[in-house]
Amino acid sequence: MSALCLSLLLACQPVVFAGDYAAENDPAWGQKRTQHPNEVSFDSNDVKEGFSSAPSWTYPIHDPLGPPNWPIVAKACGGQFQSPINIVTSRANIVNRKVPLEIIGLNSLPSSILAENEGYSVKFTPRWTLWTRPMMRGGPLKTAYFFEQMHFHWGPNNTQGSEHTVDGRRFPLEVHLVFYNGLYSSFDKAKGEVDGLAVVGFVYDVVASSSSFSLNSWSNFLPQVRQPRSTLEIPFTRAFSLLNVVGTMGWSYYAYEGSLTTPPCLETVNWIVSTKRLIVTEQEMTRLRSLIGTNGQPIVLNYRPVQPQNTRRVFFY
Repeated sequence: MSALCLSLLLACQPVVFAGDYAAENDPAWGQKRTQHPNEVSFDSNDVKEGFSSAPSWTYPIHDPLGPPNWPIVAKACGGQFQSPINIVTSRANIVNRKVPLEIIGLNSLPSSILAENEGYSVKFTPRWTLWTRPMMRGGPLKTAYFFEQMHFHWGPNNTQGSEHTVDGRRFPLEVHLVFYNGLYSSFDKAKGEVDGLAVVGFVYDVVASSSSFSLNSWSNFLPQVRQPRSTLEIPFTRAFSLLNVVGTMGWSYYAYEGSLTTPPCLETVNWIVSTKRLIVTEQEMTRLRSLIGTNGQPIVLNYRPVQPQNTRRVFFY
């Protein structure tokens, strides 16, 4: 079979992996969440709200609609498999025998990208032509997952902003690359399924200036979506690939079972948190903090507090 035929076959069919360490060493991996009533009992309106509609929730802790009260908005937000978490590196289960994690199509360029100020974050959703959508497989994943979108979480200063913390340390910025399970026909079909999503998180360090401008070309479009609910169609000639966002593969990472970090907080996410720290400049952080939210104020805090790990195991690959 030619390399081209094999590539097309992989892109159009889910790939199943056998002998996964996490599944072998934690028999309940991928099954525990199905036993949790908050995970399977949700309102369809909550699902619709997850990434697109105006939120009926906020981020300030003491706000009546803040994170402690999110379970009122979406029951699953009070579940036992919530994200983000604090990753305690000394307690992670080290995986020695593993299938390498890879993203096929890391350097694929989309035909266009929709940039959107969601009113509480900024999201970039690429549009793909046939066979060009990036696919992630291996590691803790039992099937192939296809790239859907990326969005960011940040804080008011350089000591806070990331959703995941590492040994209690928070970083100024975190990007989430959202993938959906190829067993389902679309992101919308997958996001309510227990194995529906895989999200890769990278945290950032802030520097005064950087020569790695190609990795943050997304920041050039932020001034054009400054107002809430504003959108921008980025043409192919100015589009960027995942390689232009996170660089090359080969990094180690932590994996655990979790949830969306915003309502409806569905517990359908295989989390992969990279140990690779990306670079962002002060100017780029200023652009993010200049985005206007639905309340008419700059978005300067849009991260959820860490959630209890409970009985979950964290694996280090």
